[in-house]
Amino acid sequence: MRKFFRVIMVILNIIAAVSLALACLCCFVSPKAIWWISFFGLAYMYLLAANLCFIVFWALSRKKKLVVISLVSILVGWPFIGRQVQLFAKEIPEKDANKCFRVLSFNVQGFSQRKTKQPDGRMLNIFDFIRNNDADIICFQEYSTSQWEKDLDEKNLRKQLGKTPFSHMELPGGNFGIATFSKYPIICKQLIYADNTTNACMCSDLLIGNDTVRVYNVHLKSVGFNDEERQLLNNAVKRDYSESDVHTVKAIIRQMKVSSFSRAKQVEILSSHIAQSPYPVIICGDFNDPPTSHSYRQVRGNRKDAFIEAGSGRSTTYNIGRISSQRIDYILHSDVFTAYDYESPRVRLSDHFPITCRLVKQ
Repeated sequence: MRKFFRVIMVILNIIAAVSLALACLCCFVSPKAIWWISFFGLAYMYLLAANLCFIVFWALSRKKKLVVISLVSILVGWPFIGRQVQLFAKEIPEKDANKCFRVLSFNVQGFSQRKTKQPDGRMLNIFDFIRNNDADIICFQEYSTSQWEKDLDEKNLRKQLGKTPFSHMELPGGNFGIATFSKYPIICKQLIYADNTTNACMCSDLLIGNDTVRVYNVHLKSVGFNDEERQLLNNAVKRDYSESDVHTVKAIIRQMKVSSFSRAKQVEILSSHIAQSPYPVIICGDFNDPPTSHSYRQVRGNRKDAFIEAGSGRSTTYNIGRISSQRIDYILHSDVFTAYDYESPRVRLSDHFPITCRLVKQ
């Protein structure tokens, strides 16, 4: 009986180790080639945790040599751990404090939760949060205006964002899309792509002192979960699944497959455009993909990730449930900049958390 149990554990360990390896491999494989491999990338943290548990299990057993099964898989994917978890934040040194500028990226969900009760019980307005953050460059995804709601008409929004008077908006959804606000003059504006929904990408050339910096505002193809699918993800661990739940799971998988194809096409256009930039770049936005994804690898290229450089903790930026929590929002930048004070404040003002950091040109 003991031998049978050990065999089962070895088989499960091999499955977990191979799955973790596939999670690391998926960033090198386009969804257009193998669409299903991206699911392993989404489960990376859970697969890593499972393999760590197997290491502990074998280390406490008589078959200590079997720790090598998971250990090899973890070591092969070692660089990926830093994309998910950082231990120490990097605060800006005093000598650079006056040379920095603050960047904020925020998917605001159409300002639908613009005034909400926070976990600590206080009411918070999204515009108060943005003003208090005092960012020099703000990139919004799912930015929305409305002539029917007084606080969301264009005039009032510009008043709320008065500290950043220069703006560039692309609203493929009519009154819904992406927007960049800046304290620095915007000397050139380009739309890179827009689909038939609200997803788009644009770049704005900012004059910061005597330097021109190209800021990309990115919103890659959304999966587009409906309320029923969000609820299922939020309660992913439960005892009984009904037939309707099964249909919902199938719909989620189908949507994720279609959206991954669309993101792969958008990423080809975007990464090609970034590669031709004559200026240093800052890339902000909602990629709708984790840092183990092909999208992240292609867009990042040889640039730096502000979270890896200056963040701490796991920095989940999207949360519709315990299982579905992911880092899918990013601030990437050319290596002429150094990032400090990366944060993702835990404010409940959208289905995304904002991300912010300070950048210093070296």
